[in-house]
Amino acid sequence: MTLKEAVLKSLEDNNNITNYLEVLSHINDENYYNFGGAKTLRSTFSAALGDFIRNGDTRVHDGGNYSCYLTKNEQKIEIEILSGDT
Repeated sequence: MTLKEAVLKSLEDNNNITNYLEVLSHINDENYYNFGGAKTLRSTFSAALGDFIRNGDTRVHDGGNYSCYLTKNEQKIEIEILSGDT
């Protein structure tokens, strides 16, 4: 599984808005991707996640405040969470 596939799988499993550290933790916990001995693990992962948004990949949506979610799960996420209203 590629890193991008692992990101998509983790977001699908999460089924909610999440931040990159939660996604990274889930990928590691589920062994979706082997980062090997990466010295800049967080930077590598953050760049891969950011590529979805920067490249206009509509599968991943930027939730603001360093969060994201899988667009196909948008209807399942409470509107208050997406809008920031509480």
